[in-house]
Amino acid sequence: MNLKERVTEELKSAMKAQDKLRTSVLRMILADIKIADTSGKPKDQIDYVDVARGYCKKLKKSREEYEKLHLPEKVKELDQEIAIVEEYLPKQLSDDETRKIVNEVIEANKYTAKEMGVAMKLIMSKHGGEVDGKKVQTFLKEGLKS
Repeated sequence: MNLKERVTEELKSAMKAQDKLRTSVLRMILADIKIADTSGKPKDQIDYVDVARGYCKKLKKSREEYEKLHLPEKVKELDQEIAIVEEYLPKQLSDDETRKIVNEVIEANKYTAKEMGVAMKLIMSKHGGEVDGKKVQTFLKEGLKS
């Protein structure tokens, strides 16, 4: 069962259970999936997990804005929405695991600070769905300084 089918089935369950927040979030994920489906890309090139990840990024960005505006109720609501979306995403590696991958790539390829982009591209191509790009970038900067 792909992500689209899973979200569709769980949307039906959420509607039956009258879970308004979950229903709303799942509808938004499906809306983004439908937009991706009609984008003109061949169906085999559309990654629904990337679509859900993009929606999660939007929510996190909104959360940051509400945090800056000191609106704790909205932040709490967005935290709940983010938690629902993250149920459909692959598990992210911990900071320690990400740091270990970054250090292994730096040591194996003897990258310098000037080659940060090359190292970043290599890590993201192998572990893109498992690691947070911002964390990889931070750990690369730390590792390439020394």
